[in-house]
Amino acid sequence: MENNKGKSEWVSQQNYSESQSTPYCITRRYGSLTFEETVQNVKNGIKKLGLDLVGEFDVREYLSSDMEKMPRHLILMVCEKETALKLISNDIQMSVLFPCNVTIKEVENNTIIEVSIEDTDSTWSSAKKKEIIEVAKNTKNILKKLLDTIEQQNVKL
Repeated sequence: MENNKGKSEWVSQQNYSESQSTPYCITRRYGSLTFEETVQNVKNGIKKLGLDLVGEFDVREYLSSDMEKMPRHLILMVCEKETALKLISNDIQMSVLFPCNVTIKEVENNTIIEVSIEDTDSTWSSAKKKEIIEVAKNTKNILKKLLDTIEQQNVKL
């Protein structure tokens, strides 16, 4: 790990269009919700899908002393006991890859909220075990459903 002296502005200058095409996550952007509404909707979706929120990490708070103009960026660690049991019963080292991460961050001058889920098909594929590949596909589908629920929670009929 590097130890940089002085503050960096790298994040505020980053090209966020790249974040929509990475092989290890699936990303959606929302322009009709605030950061707070998005966080609440993601947490509600996690609960509704029967997942457990096992941790929360505020990236901006953690890096605030080292970065200027850091947009809000939250990592939610999500797990599901049955999935975790299947993973480590097939490969004990899979514990290094869970819980899954869901990130919520401000992009585009803080006018767009971006939510990314881990693409478990990609991140868990290195295990090369049929049972884990099946669990990875199921987990990815569940996490994609989470993305589908975020904006729907604000629709008023």
